This record gives sequence, C-alpha cells and structure tokens, in this order.
Amino acid sequence: MTIQTPLRLAAVAAAALAIMAAGVTPARAATLSELRLISNLDEPRGYCVDMMGSKTEAKTTSPLQAHSCYSAEGPISVDQGITTSGVVSQGRVRIPYFGVCMASAGARAGGSVTLQTCSATSTGTIRLAARQVHPKSQPGLCLTVGSTTTEGGGGSPVHLKRTLTWQTCAASGSTRTRQLWRLAA
Repeated sequence: MTIQTPLRLAAVAAAALAIMAAGVTPARAATLSELRLISNLDEPRGYCVDMMGSKTEAKTTSPLQAHSCYSAEGPISVDQGITTSGVVSQGRVRIPYFGVCMASAGARAGGSVTLQTCSATSTGTIRLAARQVHPKSQPGLCLTVGSTTTEGGGGSPVHLKRTLTWQTCAASGSTRTRQLWRLAA
C-alpha cells in the first residue's frame, strides 16, 4: 500500500485541475480531441478540421475541410477526432479511425491540406505553435479556414463548411482569425 503525502495529493489535484481547465476531462485526456478554430466565425457550433464524406464513410484521398464541429451534437466524430495522447506533441495530427495523418509534404501557399497514411516519416511534419498549425518544413505557412461558407449535407441546423488550405501566416486581421486553433476534447 502506498501512502499519499499531502504534498503528493496536492500535486495530483493541481494536475487534474490543469487538465480540466484546458477543457479535457481525465477520461478523454488520452483519447480524441478536435482541432477547432478558436473563432466560431458564422457557425455557433464552431469549425473543426474534418475529412470530406460522412463520418465512417469519409474519404482519405480528399483534402481536409473546415466543418461544423460534431461535438456540439454529442461525441467527437471519427472523421474529426484526432489522437492527442503524445501525438500532437510529436508533430503529427493523426485521425486514428482511418490511420491517416495531416500531410505537409508539398505544402504551398493556397494548397489543399491532404492526408497520408501515418508512418514514422509522418512524425514531426506538423508544428503547433502560438495557436497556429504549420508544416514544419514551411513555418511561414498556416492552416487557414476559407472566407466563404457553404452548406453541408445535413444536420439540424444544417452543417456549414469552408475550405481548408495552407496560407501565408498573417500578423493580424480576418485572415489571422481564420488561422488560430486549439485542441478541444
């Protein structure tokens, strides 16, 4: 039997509070999160990185998009859920249900954000810094939500979507607003 000292208990409680303050419950801390735009823009449910297609039928060969966050309706969906346990810190945005990662190879301003099968070479390709997502090889590019909204294929109210591209990082203004992200569980 291990005896817990008051100091150790206080440290454990402080760590748990820090996790919860970040919006991650202990049960979900090692599971899935969403990569969510900080600004809701015109979508009260917010915009999340999303695969094209419908949930388990999403297309791994299509570019990623910004889409209404499904977590507003319940659990994080498999086509928006990314692994957060030790993976994002390694420079990989992984969608585990499909075994794919956000690709950065060939990233260019105005280019689509694509997926690749996760491998050892997909580790360390994405950098999350100062609330921005960058291809590690192109630190001047940021993951950017498009400025035009279109209606998605369902939901009540109807889901909204926008393009998702790599763009030159902006220092201020509406483009910067569409480049600031957070992990949300």
